[in-house]
Amino acid sequence: MSIDELLRHGEQRLAAAGVDSPAADAALLLAHACGMDGRSLSRARLMGDPVPAEAAASFDALLARRARRVPVQHITGEAHFRTLTLPVGPGVFVPRPETELLVDPVLAHLASVRPSGGARVLDLCTGTGALGLAVAAEAAGTSAVGIEADPTAAGWARRSADAVAGDLARAGSDFAVVEADATDPEAVRAVVDAHLTGRADVVVANPPYVVADGTTTAPEVVDHDPARALWGGGDDGTRVPRLVIAAAAPVLPTGGLLVLEHADTQGAALREAFLASGFAEATTRADYTGRDRFTLAVRQPHTQGK
Repeated sequence: MSIDELLRHGEQRLAAAGVDSPAADAALLLAHACGMDGRSLSRARLMGDPVPAEAAASFDALLARRARRVPVQHITGEAHFRTLTLPVGPGVFVPRPETELLVDPVLAHLASVRPSGGARVLDLCTGTGALGLAVAAEAAGTSAVGIEADPTAAGWARRSADAVAGDLARAGSDFAVVEADATDPEAVRAVVDAHLTGRADVVVANPPYVVADGTTTAPEVVDHDPARALWGGGDDGTRVPRLVIAAAAPVLPTGGLLVLEHADTQGAALREAFLASGFAEATTRADYTGRDRFTLAVRQPHTQGK
């Protein structure tokens, strides 16, 4: 079978299994089976290159796993996040494309307050380390720290840092992972004192925020993402995000920025939580689909941290 035929077959098989993005996933899996990246697969497809029998057989096996709703990132062992490729697998939340949007306001803020570099960035509930690593790779001279309470997820974050060590070195940045409770203000303060000289210019977070009301049923999520990384707690899923906001506030100076991801129904409640914790001008922004996805705000002068 040609690349076109294999891709059509893969798309049909995954669509029949209820996969949301069958064409994209089939392409990722075929590239993986062929030992290529997406660009190389597209070139081979254009040139009409044949697919070796062993690669076609491997592709069939990968399709079978994806049809059982194993996340494509668990099958390939990697997730692409902005300019980085991160290792992922069981025990860590797979970073989503919409989370990439949180990095842009962080970079804009750092360009304003740290134009010569040397920023200090804290990534709470870091998981794979995606947010902190992306900022460190794109903002030269950044010292970033990811806090993660779960030992398994923290291990994945360390593997991520090793995997992108070259990107960090080229930027003159560094990233450390600390196992601690991102909802505990004292624990967060201790980490910042020890690793960021007592203050962060920016805190960024993608905390657990999913509402445990039975509406989230996708097997890729409920069967494979760690429960600890999903459920936000409380009737509306905002218990953990509220605690993260309260823990972040004391380690930010006047004008320091907090950027927090959340569900599309939580913007109003979390803007109130921002204001209650001493932030000003809380603004909620949308994701690629137009749904509210994250809120950002700066610290007010009269509630300056340490």
